[in-house]
Amino acid sequence: MRYRRGISFWLGVLSITLTLGLWCASSIGLLKHGVPSLLDAVRDKAIRKAFSFSLIQALASASLSVALAVPIAYLDATYDFRGRRILKAFVTMPFTLPTISVALSFLLLSRKGIIAPGWPSIIAAHTYFNFGMCFQIISATLSSISTDMEEAAETLGASYTLKLRAVVLPLISRGLLYSFTLTFVLCFTSFTIPLLLGGPRYRTLEVEIYSLYKVFLDEKLASGAALLQLFVTGALSIAAFRSWPAARSRGARVRRSLPRDPLHAVLLAYYCVMACLSLYPVLYLAIRSLFNPITDEFSPWIYLKVLSSEFDPSLGSSPLSSLTNSLFFAIMSSLITLTSAGLLLSSPARLKELGILISLLPLGTSSISLALGLYSIGSRFQVPGWILITSSHFLISAPFVFRSLEAGASTVDPTLMEAAETLGLDRLEATFKVLLPLILPSLLVGGFYAFSMSISETSAVALLSTPETQTLTVVALRYSGVRKFQEASAISFIVCLMTWIPLLLQYLVERRIKWARR
Repeated sequence: MRYRRGISFWLGVLSITLTLGLWCASSIGLLKHGVPSLLDAVRDKAIRKAFSFSLIQALASASLSVALAVPIAYLDATYDFRGRRILKAFVTMPFTLPTISVALSFLLLSRKGIIAPGWPSIIAAHTYFNFGMCFQIISATLSSISTDMEEAAETLGASYTLKLRAVVLPLISRGLLYSFTLTFVLCFTSFTIPLLLGGPRYRTLEVEIYSLYKVFLDEKLASGAALLQLFVTGALSIAAFRSWPAARSRGARVRRSLPRDPLHAVLLAYYCVMACLSLYPVLYLAIRSLFNPITDEFSPWIYLKVLSSEFDPSLGSSPLSSLTNSLFFAIMSSLITLTSAGLLLSSPARLKELGILISLLPLGTSSISLALGLYSIGSRFQVPGWILITSSHFLISAPFVFRSLEAGASTVDPTLMEAAETLGLDRLEATFKVLLPLILPSLLVGGFYAFSMSISETSAVALLSTPETQTLTVVALRYSGVRKFQEASAISFIVCLMTWIPLLLQYLVERRIKWARR
């Protein structure tokens, strides 16, 4: 039995070593050139301008996302009405979209004059992308709070606005702070949206780092700028983690029937408008992919062209090879991340807690910074590019996958694992034969996160890839750069479908397997 427990322990150590080793390799590679060039980066006017704009647009985008999400989050968590689940699905849909698809759809909207170009389109795209996430966090925070205090305020004669201001908002303050901080970090480190929508005038620090490395070939100054960004994102990630919303009451929040008065009618209408606006950009992208932007003729066969095996000079390879690369990296990163998380769950409790904590380290580092650090180390030891890309995808998805599986495992009665070990199974066998089947929904969610985040990742692959290893998102970026907007729209919509298919499969499996829904 000691021998069996020893295997579980060392496999847990192996899982932690993989995550910590890759993150340390990336950090060492970044620090190697970043520390000597940090002062040069601070003095550089272009970097300071990009840093200032990153702060301003992130502050505006995060504030707008939270402000727009609060009313419908309260409506969704407090009241029950017909069509609520459909509206909720529509509102949260934008956060499941690849950023390249969001950026391209808003680029097309700005070219048609529907949205003002420049910084307004950047803030609008960031708000559109992060609004659903803020809604989910605030709604989940409200769901953990009983309505007793609100009912007491109503009994004492408090008006609806006074109840919201004096009772509800203070109770969900941690959820508001967490959603704001997380949105701020995502907008501050945004790459694809400001790259396509901002042009040379509105550049974020992430875009500046990419340009320094890819265009000006200045790896040292790029590393210094990335290190400057790391200080900000690291501090904000710690603040976000500390503001993680906690449950305020044991009683579940029971949804009531929606009152029939003008105020709630306005809130419901606002909910419907936001759901429609959530659908509009992606539908517009899908429609524009079917029409030639020059002649405006209906040409659906563009999808055959963008999945052709013929060599495309603007890409340096065939479009079909990018599809193969996307699937390869998504499958590889999903398998490695899920296996690593499964090995960690089989380890002793203290080692598992340490592994979950270590898996959160990449959250404080942007995708470009991770990729730049990995490339600095990989180029020295001649590591193949596909390994570096897979490693970056693993680091990006590990915090979400590990957290998902750990949350599912915490709901399982520990006596089941003890009974399995008593019957002769070692810890590793009990994990894969008992624990993981019991947390199948969490396993499916983790797999969906890993697959979809790999498919939709743009910034790390754009920095690390060559024409032979580029993915669909990089192809859409390249097509946009040479103004082939129909091809870029078609590729972006294909990426959308590839991120939605795992979510649909997860839903179908959970519906068919009854014990997976318990």
